[in-house]
Amino acid sequence: MTSGSRRGTAVLAAVMALGLTGCADKAAGGGDLLVDALPLETPVVLDPVPDGLLLTHLSYEEPGGDYEPLSATLYGDPALAETLAGPVLLLGSSEGSAYSTGPDHETRGREVDLGGRTGRVVPDGDRTWVLIEGNDYVEFVVGRGVDEKDLVAAAREADFDSTPRTIASDAVPAGLQPLVAGGPPDGPGASGLGEQLHFEGESGTVSVFAVRADPRLAALWGFWTGDTTGTSVRGRPGWAGSLAGSYLGGAQGRVWAEDGLVLAVVSQDASPDLLDQVVQAVRVGTWAEFETFRRQIIDSPLRPDEANCRPGWGFVGGSENGVRWAFAVQRDQSNPETWSTCSTRFRAPSEEGGTIGVGTFESSSGGLITLPPVGELGGVLEYTPSDLVLNGIVGGIAPPGAARVTVAAADGRMLDAVLADVGPRPGERVWGALVPQQAPPWADALPFTVTAYDAAGAVLDSRTG
Repeated sequence: MTSGSRRGTAVLAAVMALGLTGCADKAAGGGDLLVDALPLETPVVLDPVPDGLLLTHLSYEEPGGDYEPLSATLYGDPALAETLAGPVLLLGSSEGSAYSTGPDHETRGREVDLGGRTGRVVPDGDRTWVLIEGNDYVEFVVGRGVDEKDLVAAAREADFDSTPRTIASDAVPAGLQPLVAGGPPDGPGASGLGEQLHFEGESGTVSVFAVRADPRLAALWGFWTGDTTGTSVRGRPGWAGSLAGSYLGGAQGRVWAEDGLVLAVVSQDASPDLLDQVVQAVRVGTWAEFETFRRQIIDSPLRPDEANCRPGWGFVGGSENGVRWAFAVQRDQSNPETWSTCSTRFRAPSEEGGTIGVGTFESSSGGLITLPPVGELGGVLEYTPSDLVLNGIVGGIAPPGAARVTVAAADGRMLDAVLADVGPRPGERVWGALVPQQAPPWADALPFTVTAYDAAGAVLDSRTG
């Protein structure tokens, strides 16, 4: 079982000879230090998907091209079968305006001179960090079971610009050698390459990451769990624990290697039982099954949280011709007398270049809306095309008793709008529709005729934008 008995792991010992000296591009034992992600031969799927989980994102990005992912380098004692049980050091970084790798950023630690750069030494449980921070990045050396003085010396002689990242040989703490380098540089995952699946449930989220790579990469991912003795995962050597200090924050994770893949299952706030259910449900699938999973997302309407709209007053959406869209009417949070619209559109991705995903955000809009007199139609009755927007979202408020709302486009096409169960006032219903572009992007705003009918087919109101 995933959370079964603790035991030492021999992942590294099984793939590396012992006793040789590491160098910039070779691991202890003579193999290549940098572990590259390879194209997946087959994807992974969940079978079955545990009850209560909804697939919200799935993607696969094939390695190749000019993109060179960043990596971290793990140093340890190659003579130990249980590598992470001994002294270990990790050299890595986190980039972007919202970088999060490292201990609590409120803990300042003490400043140290790193030979022209200023670093911070921050003790954090059984780890000690040496952090070098910039405007939108942090570079770090983090160690467990390594003397603080040795960590500072290693950080002073670390080459963060090389691929793989390395420490000058005379500054590597005694007894340690480079074992493996790979990505991501700040926690377990697919590092932009490989496969990612994300599921949401009522109590939290669970993500699955899979790359095809040398099994040594699992030890580098396993470092972030804080697991020093190893945990059996699906009957294989692996690691389990909290991912504190990684870009995933305090999530819980399971890491292991299986069938030529390195895998991680990560949960945010989900129960340990649900996390283990997902681990046990992972299996190698087919690309046809992958496509079925992908269509589950593309063919389903956007949810309020995906569309960044507030639920509660009327929300509609759909999926048509590779476009996922949503429209809502919502009360202003600061002024209950003011109402506004919210619309969002996602476009299905191109499948060229080996990239398969659930779609990309295309546009969103919103603005104040004046509620019509009760009994009348109201809303957005025109839209302006643009070079980026090939479809328009129209929507508004249908009068009490409305059972159907149609949108008659300028070229004569008749569309049925999607109706919400509720609207701003008793009996009213929010309506919305996706209207394909009918004019060049530089055209003026396009008008529509919208008609509301009751259950017997009688016209309640009709408006033209």
